[in-house]
Amino acid sequence: MTEKNELKHIAVVMDGNRSWATAKGMPKLLGHTQGAKNLRRVSIAASEQGIEYLTLWGLSTENLKKRGEKELAHLFGLANKIVNYISDFNEYNVKFNTIGDLSKIPEKTQAAMQTVKDNTKTNTGLVLTLAINYGGKDDIIRGIKKLISEGKTEITEEDFSDYLDTSGMPDVDLMIRTSDHQRLSGYLLWQASY
Repeated sequence: MTEKNELKHIAVVMDGNRSWATAKGMPKLLGHTQGAKNLRRVSIAASEQGIEYLTLWGLSTENLKKRGEKELAHLFGLANKIVNYISDFNEYNVKFNTIGDLSKIPEKTQAAMQTVKDNTKTNTGLVLTLAINYGGKDDIIRGIKKLISEGKTEITEEDFSDYLDTSGMPDVDLMIRTSDHQRLSGYLLWQASY
């Protein structure tokens, strides 16, 4: 086991919720509900362990394109409930953040995310980031587009990191995937390269 604080940034692929529910004889959507309940518990545990950054992958760009309307509506309904955690986040000094292209998710969900950001922005403890409509390739492409729009022609790896969604965050030290899959699936490709 590593020393406390040795790991600065832990990233989690929140995966396997539907499989878990199916194995228990429950509707698949109930798996998402149970998974969402773990967000508070995991965030508080990371905060208590002195982790500086915790990034949770809630919805990929591929999921947004491939999942059915009913499942997406359920996922966004769960995401909207993040406002219920504001007092917990403030109690544990957790600052809430998001990455991904939020412009393609429902306005109500965008507003919920912004409300939590606004109400935790002065907190100085764990930075909890929810990756929603996030894909590593999409993040890199959007970063390149920002570079082009600014007319940049010379760039270093460090400079490029400033154009990604995770600008200002350290690279990932530990990647956890909660299902039995052992792949990145496009999650934080640049940030988890080592």
